[in-house]
Amino acid sequence: MIQNADVRMLLYRARLLVEEGRYDAALEVLTTMQFDDEQLQREVVYLLGWCHISRQQWGDALATLSPLLPGMDDSLDVETPQERERHAMALLRLGMAAVNLSTYEDASFHFIRCLKVLHDRRVHLPVVRIHARYYLAMTCLMRGLYAPALEHYEEAIRLCAHYNNDTALPDIYYGLCDVYRYTDELSKSYTAGQEALRLYVQREDQQMAARMHNLLGQVCLQQGNYREASDHYTESLAIANSYHGPTMAMLNCAALAEVRLAEQRLSEAQRYCQLALNNMEQTVDGHMQGRVYHVIANVTYEAARRQTGDQQRKLLEEAISWYEKAKVCLAATQAYADEAKVYSGWAQVLEELGRTTEAIECWRAGYTVLSQSKEEVR
Repeated sequence: MIQNADVRMLLYRARLLVEEGRYDAALEVLTTMQFDDEQLQREVVYLLGWCHISRQQWGDALATLSPLLPGMDDSLDVETPQERERHAMALLRLGMAAVNLSTYEDASFHFIRCLKVLHDRRVHLPVVRIHARYYLAMTCLMRGLYAPALEHYEEAIRLCAHYNNDTALPDIYYGLCDVYRYTDELSKSYTAGQEALRLYVQREDQQMAARMHNLLGQVCLQQGNYREASDHYTESLAIANSYHGPTMAMLNCAALAEVRLAEQRLSEAQRYCQLALNNMEQTVDGHMQGRVYHVIANVTYEAARRQTGDQQRKLLEEAISWYEKAKVCLAATQAYADEAKVYSGWAQVLEELGRTTEAIECWRAGYTVLSQSKEEVR
């Protein structure tokens, strides 16, 4: 069995072959790889799907990508589709698979290509057009491109009205809630979030209701409304436990740690961090794991600030180890905004330890990560 480092090298090689248009050579590399790591297996499946789509092997592409697309919306299917319709639908699914791998720059590329096929070849698939637009908005959001994200969400709402199709509205309002939260328009964020939650509850979508309560908790936390934030996180945690969702449970425990930290209740924050780690054992989502490690790093840093001497230094070093774990997880994604925040906190701790040169490198790395996402998305 080949080692993970060797697998990663082969994946980079296959990726390069795909981008060069050498699909037969890429398939030869990908189909001979055998290993146990689940995340690496998902990346291989994604690249295989990309190869099949580029070779216009639509059936093979959809069969290959299906493990990365749990709960695929049946409304995206078209009975006896034509070639151009298959092309657009395959690109949409490839983008969604990239989203599920947290490779948001890749996803953005696929959604833009999907929209181009729909436009240039005059393909009438309203649901596909709406989904591609609001997913594109989400990829912009994850990369820190807030203005383009807002434009794409607004266009998605316009398309819903134009085609008289409100299927995607709750997801669009979810995204608007997140965009407004990042841009500190918290009143608009809360209003959009409440509308999304109403629609999810109306549709009896437990998983998305749990996610929406978590996001509303984040809005309330930014508003300084700690009690309401706790209520939303607790409700989200209860729903997640009801459908056995360890990733959502992990995120809510980390979120409650943030609330307790803001309330200056450090021991409770540390307890929730441990609960988050307990749930992490059942998750494979590197992006969300990175976010949780970041919270734990921040809680550890606060614990260090309350100490002096050797104990303070020990905790500062421990905080750095958590920032490093967060960076490793997020570096495997294209969630640039989250990664930059990690570098910012990490640099601050290094400064307090007197490791100025390393701190400067961290600040520089954070700037570089953000600059990766600043290309225009049209």
